Amino acid sequence: MNDSLVAARVDRLPNTRMHRAWMVLFAIPLFFDSCDINTFASAAPALIRHWHIAINEIALITSASFIGMFFGATLGGLLSDRMGRRRSLVVFVLISSVGSLASAIVPSVGYLFAARVVTGFGISAGMVTVMTYIAELFPARSRGTWQSWAMVINLCAIPLTNLVARLLVPYGENGWRWVFVWGALGIVFPLLVRRLPESPRWSARAGRYDEADAALNAMEARAVAEGHVLDAPEVAARPPEVREPWGTMFNPVYRRRTLTLCAIWLLQTLGFYGFEAWVPTLLVHHGITIARSLTYFTLINVGAPLGALLAVYPADRFERKHLIAVVALLIAVFGLLYGLSFTPILIVTFGFAVGMLTQTFATLLYSYTPEQFPTGVRNSATGLTYGAGRIANVANAFVIAAIYTNLGYVTVFMYIAGAWLLTALITLLFGPRTTGRSLETLNPAVDGARDEAGSIGKLADYPHR
Repeated sequence: MNDSLVAARVDRLPNTRMHRAWMVLFAIPLFFDSCDINTFASAAPALIRHWHIAINEIALITSASFIGMFFGATLGGLLSDRMGRRRSLVVFVLISSVGSLASAIVPSVGYLFAARVVTGFGISAGMVTVMTYIAELFPARSRGTWQSWAMVINLCAIPLTNLVARLLVPYGENGWRWVFVWGALGIVFPLLVRRLPESPRWSARAGRYDEADAALNAMEARAVAEGHVLDAPEVAARPPEVREPWGTMFNPVYRRRTLTLCAIWLLQTLGFYGFEAWVPTLLVHHGITIARSLTYFTLINVGAPLGALLAVYPADRFERKHLIAVVALLIAVFGLLYGLSFTPILIVTFGFAVGMLTQTFATLLYSYTPEQFPTGVRNSATGLTYGAGRIANVANAFVIAAIYTNLGYVTVFMYIAGAWLLTALITLLFGPRTTGRSLETLNPAVDGARDEAGSIGKLADYPHR
């Protein structure tokens, strides 16, 4: 048993009911993490009215989530590479749920800031872990499609959370607190997590080959029980690899990938959360009532799960970097048109297009990021690049508040469109190709050795199952 054989055995598996059952389990942390991310945007207009706080204080609380997300993505990724995918995911879901419950009972801005930091840590660490977990558990030829379905589930939470907020926030001065209770319901996940296997790739890299073999035997038995005949695993002929240290992502082989993904995540976060976190507040400041603002926001975000559905078909049929660039460019166009619109029908129409396409983009990027790093640092590197965008958004909250205060409503959306345009350019110019390739063959450190060794060969003595 070695890393190459583990990878080959995972990648040869057909799609089965087992994979669909895993996706149902992943749905729980994904759904409620997305609820938590979107709760404060819906609660903010009520806080302005009932706590009499200024827009700069809204920016401060908004930034709190992103401070937590930065540390969650970077430290959470590191912890997951040390603790394992399954155990760390349980810890992160509990942290985000407790933070969201704390947000529901806080008495002041300072306590709410602290609670949102904790929530952000758990959300970000959990999201990064799920991204990596799916990339490692599902076969190479279909992992983009499965990541897309994961995002469909994740993004159904956005319009539902907006709807919950629309019903609860206007209902008295404490109605906003129940939105955070809604975000904490993912606390049920630890009760079901035993039905998920640990990632065999992680077990092998941790030297736990017996555990990896046992998990793979169970997966193969499930596939055979459904009537599938498994070919012998195709194992890449390449030199043995040592366990990669954390700094691997900055060595000459991976540095460009790391910096490119940091830039993509940073810019898309400025564009995405510049829109999602501020639309209800900006609409209220623009003279629209809280109830109507939340209604518009709910209608806009009905497009979120549809955006993820748009990514399902092309995710494994076209090169992901090209899809990412095209979608980013479309978001820039529709985002600018949204900022120039002042009638309800145009606000909702262009807002719907932005809300839908940003989730198409996110779905593709969630597949694209973990594909680019070796198993030993996959979660750490994914977390670092994901976290780069989150820490940038700490400052972004104050930048948008300043742009709006000094330059006006339309300028905010010009700024957001510019972030998306730069995202498209950087992806096209510097992003590597990944679609349909095994995670192991995407390792540029061994490509040359693999090519010299004859690329791929079958293990003739490995039994068909």
